Amino acid sequence: MKASESRYRARRTRWMCLFACVVGAVVVGELGCNKRPEQAAQVVPVRVRVLAPEEITVSSRFSGSVEPLQSTALAFKLPGTVQRLYRPPGLDRDVQVGDVLAKGTVIAELDEGDLRRAKASAEARVAQLEARVATAEDNLEIATRVLERFNQTSGSVSEVARDDAAAKRVTAAGELEAAAHALADAKVQLDQANDDYLNRQLVVPFDHATVAEKQIEPGERKAAHEIAFRLIDISTVHITFGVPDTMIGDPAIRTSDDRVFLGQKLRVTADAFEGRAFEAEVTKIAPQADPLTRTFLTELTLRNPQYADGQPLLRAGMIVTVDVGSENDRAVMLLPMAAVHRGRTADELIVYEAVSESGRDVARARTVLLGGVYNNQVEVLPASEVGPGSKVVITTAERLTDGLPVQVIPESPASAAMLPEAK
Repeated sequence: MKASESRYRARRTRWMCLFACVVGAVVVGELGCNKRPEQAAQVVPVRVRVLAPEEITVSSRFSGSVEPLQSTALAFKLPGTVQRLYRPPGLDRDVQVGDVLAKGTVIAELDEGDLRRAKASAEARVAQLEARVATAEDNLEIATRVLERFNQTSGSVSEVARDDAAAKRVTAAGELEAAAHALADAKVQLDQANDDYLNRQLVVPFDHATVAEKQIEPGERKAAHEIAFRLIDISTVHITFGVPDTMIGDPAIRTSDDRVFLGQKLRVTADAFEGRAFEAEVTKIAPQADPLTRTFLTELTLRNPQYADGQPLLRAGMIVTVDVGSENDRAVMLLPMAAVHRGRTADELIVYEAVSESGRDVARARTVLLGGVYNNQVEVLPASEVGPGSKVVITTAERLTDGLPVQVIPESPASAAMLPEAK
C-alpha cells in the first residue's frame, strides 16, 4: 500500500511539473508574441531625401544662326587683266581670306594701260570739239553782225547780198549747234573713260570688312561683273531664329513670361564656347510667318566679343542657343508630391523630417510652404520649417505620426528592394 501510494505521489509530482512547464512556456510565448508586434509597429522603415538646391530650367530654348552685320560681293565693272592686289602693311604677301580691311582700301587693281589711253583719247576729243565750238561761235557772231549791217543800210546793198549774208548766218548757227552736240557726246565719253579708269580698282565699301572669299590672283584675266571678293562685317553680328506665334502675341491673361518683343535682352550661348554666355538685343521680328515652318523669323543684334589678339569670337554660320525666359531659371528645393501631407488644418501642409533624438531616428512633422510643380515634384519655399540638409521622408509617410521612431533606409538598389517588404 505504501509502495503504490509513493508511486502515485511521484506520478502526480511529474504531471504538476510538466503542467507548470507548459503553462510557463505558453505564458512566455504569449508575452514574447505580444512584445514583438508592438516593437515592430513602432519602428517604421522609411526612405528620405536630403534637401538641397537644384537647378531647374523653365525657359524656352531655340537654335539660332550667326549672320554678319553686312555682306557684299566685289567685282570689276569692265573686263581686264589683274595688275596687283592689296598687300597688308608689314606682310610680304597679298591679301587673303580672314584679313580685316578698312573702308576705302584698294583691294585689287586692273592693268591701266588701255584705260589710260582711252581716257587720254577722250580728253583730246573733248578739247578738239571745244575748239570747234569756239570757232563756230566766232563765225556765227561775224555772220550776225554782217546781216545786221546790211539790214540797217537801205538802198546801198542789193537784195542778193542781203540774202547771202542771211544764208551764211544760218549756216554758222547750224555748225555751232552740230559742234555743241558733238562736244556734249564727247564729254559723256570722257566721263565714261574717267569712270572706267577709276573702276579699274576695287575699293572696300565699309569698315571692319573681313575677307570671306577670294577668287582672284595677279595676272588673271577677269570678265566684267565676275566676282573677285566677298566681304563681311562681323564686328557686330545678327542672330536669327524662328519663334511660334504664341510667343510674340499679347495675351489678355499673362500665363507665361516667355515672350519675345523688340528691345528685349536675351541670353545666347554656343557649344563652341561652353560656359560662356552673351547678351543680345531683339532688333527685328518678321511681320509674317515662314510658309514652311510657320514660325516668325526673329533677329538679335550682338556686339561681337574678341579674343586677346583682336580676332572676333563669333563667326558667321555658327549655331548658337537662344534662351527666352532664362531669368526664371533658378535653384530650388524639390520634393516628390507624395511626401507632402495635410496638417492639422485644411490650410496647413506638412512633411516628416527624420531627426536623431536620444540615439535613434524619429519622425517630426514640419510645416512647409510650396511653390510651383516641376515634373511631379513640388518646390519647397525657403520660409518652410525644413531647408537645405533636412532629411525629408519620401516613402511610407502615411504611416507616420509626430515622434514615431523610424529606420532610415539608405538610397541603394538593395534598399529599394527591401522597402516594399517593410510596408
